[in-house]
Amino acid sequence: MADIVKLHVNGTPDQVRPVLEQVLQGEGFRFTWENAGECIIEKGSRTKALLLGAFGTHYKYRVLFHPQQDGTLVFDVGLATTGMSGGAIGVAKVRKKLDEIGRVLTGAFQNAGTLISA
Repeated sequence: MADIVKLHVNGTPDQVRPVLEQVLQGEGFRFTWENAGECIIEKGSRTKALLLGAFGTHYKYRVLFHPQQDGTLVFDVGLATTGMSGGAIGVAKVRKKLDEIGRVLTGAFQNAGTLISA
């Protein structure tokens, strides 16, 4: 299970952002953009996760855009929380969900014809 998912795609941040949002909002994630190249995506409630432990759902990841010289974009989706509030099971759930996000995003950008590498 990964700590980070890295994708290299054709496009600018302004072109990639709507695809990213559409795909992950469909998975139930909320977006908080800190600036044009960085955001937090979150699903579930931290409070419920603290109260219910491994039975609660709270996923929180950081997305960073890295524009490249050739006009392409590398973006990372990485852990913004460890999942420790859910114990060992919570940690595994957060990392497993990150793997799932990587597969979903890879498929979406591959279907759009913009994926260079994952």
